[in-house]
Amino acid sequence: MKKKLLTGILATTLLAGLATEANAGLFKKKAKASNESQEIVVWEQMEPTGLEVFTEIVNDFMAQNPNIKVTVTHYPNEELRTNFQNASLAGQGPDIVYGPNDNIGLFIVSDLIKPVDEVVSNEFLSKIEKNSLEAGKINGKYYQIPDMNGNQIALLYNKAMVKEAPKTWDEFYSIAKKYQKVDELNPENSTYGLLYNEKEPYWFIGWYQGYGGRVMDENYNPTLNNEAMVKALQFAYDIRNKYGLGEAGMDYDMSSQLFKQGKAAFLLNGAWSWQEYINAGIDLGIAPMSTLPNGGGNATFYSATKGFSISSSVEEDKYKAIATFFDFVLSPENNAKYAKAQSQAPSVLAARELPEIKNDPLQRASIATIEKTTPMPIVAEMRAIWDAMRPNLEAVINGSLTPAEAAAKMQEDAEYGIRTIRGE
Repeated sequence: MKKKLLTGILATTLLAGLATEANAGLFKKKAKASNESQEIVVWEQMEPTGLEVFTEIVNDFMAQNPNIKVTVTHYPNEELRTNFQNASLAGQGPDIVYGPNDNIGLFIVSDLIKPVDEVVSNEFLSKIEKNSLEAGKINGKYYQIPDMNGNQIALLYNKAMVKEAPKTWDEFYSIAKKYQKVDELNPENSTYGLLYNEKEPYWFIGWYQGYGGRVMDENYNPTLNNEAMVKALQFAYDIRNKYGLGEAGMDYDMSSQLFKQGKAAFLLNGAWSWQEYINAGIDLGIAPMSTLPNGGGNATFYSATKGFSISSSVEEDKYKAIATFFDFVLSPENNAKYAKAQSQAPSVLAARELPEIKNDPLQRASIATIEKTTPMPIVAEMRAIWDAMRPNLEAVINGSLTPAEAAAKMQEDAEYGIRTIRGE
């Protein structure tokens, strides 16, 4: 049923997508005999700085392996996903697709990619950090070879205000309330103890998991109406209404700009933003968020990976060439070089031990905060979870629903959304 649903959605764009790709001459050639020269076709959505490094690595690989040609084609993320789906459903497309792990759930619905251990050895996979590898796992099988892990939310602090990152809620609150001084007549004079994107579930998930919640069970059904959710929603409400921290209406842009201006002691934001604050002149500290009040553990945010998935259409006589390619691209030195260019943590364990990683302050912070995260679920049902959380979280913050009412409504909305995704 799921395959029929997605196939129907994709059919509307299939012919147009195929025409574009055929004109570009980018489709994978049929597999050749193993003793002949082979071509590996890679479609990717890398950022410019990462793509520049990846191109150098690919050129080095072809120089050392003259019988293997690697053709790399770049797409923006949304275009990559659509083109890969369209081409693969038509029996064409690349051998390898590179992108974020949240694409994997959609690809698996239509059997577009295969488990990576059909191509690479378990010994190769054992060299990859466990959480990074788990981020590409569905139904007990790995569908991605990650080259970096990141996108985690962490506690950022201005060292001009905060000497050392707090570890407990009491320590955190003691510092934050000291700097929470809102001047309503002259807002430019205001300073803040804590700012963050309070209505976005990707931030809120840290509270929910900190109180012991998880968004779905092992069968990918939602688990949102429980004590952990009620506590997390109450805490989200209390941040401004009980503890007096932050600012009404604080969102991503407001929070980021005020922190950049040196007006906030603490900010919760992702790894993608850290260099921006350093460039703005902030003496930046980075740490995992402290424990939560009322019996909560450490706030536990999600992390996400990027990496390589292998098309279901790849034939066995190309496995050796692809495995050789991955051995080269994910060597410790190449993995460190690429991940550092992206300001994300490398996925290969030995890469994290290299001096260029261990001696880099941002890399050290990234690895330390990733260790306090959990991998973001990547199944298609996660879309319904996010959609159910967002309006009900906002309703609690606005005071139009109690935490208990919102938790029950989230569960109801998520169940409805998942039935729709599953075509039930």
